[in-house]
Amino acid sequence: MKKKATLIQTIGLSFVISALTGCALGNDGTFHYNRNTTIGKELLDLKNAMEKGAITKQEYENLKKEIMKGGPIMGKDSWK
Repeated sequence: MKKKATLIQTIGLSFVISALTGCALGNDGTFHYNRNTTIGKELLDLKNAMEKGAITKQEYENLKKEIMKGGPIMGKDSWK
């Protein structure tokens, strides 16, 4: 009975180690970006932010260019 318990513990430990290391093994370090809104909606939100004074005209123009490229917005003040 003790052999069976040891075997089950070994299998369980192996499973835990595989699960923990498996997440890192398949990571190639590539950043994948998925847009959850439309470019039009982002442009409208950006214009609204400028009109309310949350961003300057220059920030609006810079961010608008980034949005029009279709990728993530990665300006100098990107999220940290």
